[in-house]
Amino acid sequence: MSMDVHLRDLRYFVAVAEELHFTRAAERLYVSQPALSKQIRALERQLGVELFRRDRHGVALTDAGTALLPHARGVLDAWEEGAVAVDAAKSAQRSTLVVGMSTSPVRGGLLPAIRSRFTAAHPEAVLRLRQVNWEDPTAGLADGAADIAFVWLPLPGQDRYDWTLVAEEPLLVALPDTHPLAGRAA
Repeated sequence: MSMDVHLRDLRYFVAVAEELHFTRAAERLYVSQPALSKQIRALERQLGVELFRRDRHGVALTDAGTALLPHARGVLDAWEEGAVAVDAAKSAQRSTLVVGMSTSPVRGGLLPAIRSRFTAAHPEAVLRLRQVNWEDPTAGLADGAADIAFVWLPLPGQDRYDWTLVAEEPLLVALPDTHPLAGRAA
């Protein structure tokens, strides 16, 4: 059997097999009856066997057609399942928000609060947190690995990004008492 049979050929075959009537099958498929007949004849030539017996009483499946029908339905069903899986994957990809994080910039419950508010507003979205080390101060924004990020300001090239200040934390330096700068207030 040739492997060049197309899904369209199988759809046409299944429609005629289920209707046992070329005109009704053509209407169901939204194609012309002559075009459908031509495709079925081409499929039969390709397979080297008659799939339908046509006579003045109507259309009937041959033994070969009867043998092919469950397999044709199986291929079409499998293809449909595959298409649904691809759509689900595309949908998940569209609704996944990758959040880059520099080493723990958001403390004190701020991240869980933001996360729960976002999830409540967008229940279809999946949040994926991506911890980034100090070598990338943009936490994945620069190379596109993150859609949004919690980062420390100032940020190299920060005018390239839209940003919102969500928290401020003082930065302190600890020095030994003997260090020359230890006596300074700032």
